[in-house]
Amino acid sequence: MSAAVASLLDTLAERGMRVHSLLVHRHGELVLDLWRWPHEPGLVHKLHSATKSFTAAAVGFAEAEGLLDLEDPVVDFFRGRLREAPGENLSRMRVRDLLTMRTGHARGLSGATTRLRKTGWVDEFLDEPVVDRPGRGFRYSSTTSHVLSAIVQEVAGEPVDEYLRPRLFEPLRITDYTWERDPAGVSSGGNGLSLRPHDLLSFGVLHLQDGVWDGRRVLPAGWVRKASGLHVRRAVSGEWNGKELVPPGPDAVADSGYGYQFWVTEDGVYTASGLFGQECMVFPDHDAVVVVTGAMPDPEYHDLPGMLRETFREAFDADDGFDGLAGRLSREPDSLESPVDGPRFRRAYGFAPNDQDVRSLVVEVDGDAVRLEVEDDRGTHVLEHGLGRWVPQRTGVSVWRLHHSYQDDAAPVLAGARWSTVDELELTWHFLEGPFIDRLTLRFDGDDVVLDHGVNCNSGPTALPSAKGSVIRR
Repeated sequence: MSAAVASLLDTLAERGMRVHSLLVHRHGELVLDLWRWPHEPGLVHKLHSATKSFTAAAVGFAEAEGLLDLEDPVVDFFRGRLREAPGENLSRMRVRDLLTMRTGHARGLSGATTRLRKTGWVDEFLDEPVVDRPGRGFRYSSTTSHVLSAIVQEVAGEPVDEYLRPRLFEPLRITDYTWERDPAGVSSGGNGLSLRPHDLLSFGVLHLQDGVWDGRRVLPAGWVRKASGLHVRRAVSGEWNGKELVPPGPDAVADSGYGYQFWVTEDGVYTASGLFGQECMVFPDHDAVVVVTGAMPDPEYHDLPGMLRETFREAFDADDGFDGLAGRLSREPDSLESPVDGPRFRRAYGFAPNDQDVRSLVVEVDGDAVRLEVEDDRGTHVLEHGLGRWVPQRTGVSVWRLHHSYQDDAAPVLAGARWSTVDELELTWHFLEGPFIDRLTLRFDGDDVVLDHGVNCNSGPTALPSAKGSVIRR
């Protein structure tokens, strides 16, 4: 057993950095395949910013097909959408500057704010002042990657998810995936792709094999070398202030550079990296790929890439085996044992305007089941919970405030409940296709209830202000 990997998993657990899957491919074989309950190989998982590397592949295909050139001016693709004549710096911006995140912008734009826009996201980018000459300073921005997606759609005549289907997904036999789009129908270039972790591993192995899969060239010749090249030697994503990524402080340490939508180190390790612990890391010198999906809070998840590089360099150099690691991630369901027996009842509560935007709540407790009917800013939703057990279902309940602005219409969840006291009911929702675990507490006091709602990880607050409701009928 690799002592380095075992130590890594122990450290991650101690720091509250939850691993959903850990996959390792080396020398042509899958040598490690670890999963944590309730995540399963057949479920897709949100990749967050690891999506960017797939968008880059679409640019590579478009370049190889003569649809665009990396030296093309960005404004040429959007002439009809500019509100005014472009300034000198915007006019200088090239496709290559988008790929390397050297656009000349003073701040980075995040999906957490961009996803809340009601109009297409490209306009946000075009309206952003270009304060420096492009091609120089690095400024990480998800909207920059989204513009790459929009450019491919402009020249290919179809969204990136459809464009990549016959070129990338079908050759790799990737069939189960979703890719969010903006209000204008453009695939979210900086985040929004969900696929199975094993398929993310295939994407990494494809790059490890220089774009060849099953003896057939899939990625254009030379693209992997360009995409994984160290185009920016010192790259720091910046500091998140809740709305944007601002320039890092003068003492910020850059442990990685940047290629074409990949993070790249001096010794050639390159990574498709996403928020909260989504990593696809390629080790060319060790003939290996490591994939992690997880749920890691901010700022802890920023440490994960360095931890993975250090651990697996050591493990690969020592040629350690990976036998004996299977028990390092729990396959047992989280406990829902109640220390007390709670009452049975059915009550409906009305809420004054609140920060959770809950309008009403119907709570029904009967035997080993809790039924919750929530009316919120997205409509009315019914969630079934087991007391002491987990109930699978889908829900569109409003969670975007705590989920980095992600909001699914029918997200698969496991819901469970337990009584912590005779007056306090705890509800837990495991979102199976992403990093989020929501925990709600209902505190009953006569005809009133206080609702608290928190989450395990978010780019912003991890808890919403309490909301108080009063009985409207029994």
